[in-house]
Amino acid sequence: MTKQRKDVRPSDLKTKRFTAPDGTVIQMKVVRADSPTFGFDIQAAFRSNVRRIREERRERQRAAQDAAQA
Repeated sequence: MTKQRKDVRPSDLKTKRFTAPDGTVIQMKVVRADSPTFGFDIQAAFRSNVRRIREERRERQRAAQDAAQA
């Protein structure tokens, strides 16, 4: 018996925005525990988080390099 693979994209998941106690806005992907595609959903949320964190790090590195050159 083979499992059917269902590709779940991060854009398929709902995004909630929360305000942290310090005032920063935090975006979180919402994954339903009772979803039949829970494994694929959690993987999509993980990919989305990793992509966002890498982009933020690149932006910070570029800003630091620009500040150092100025």
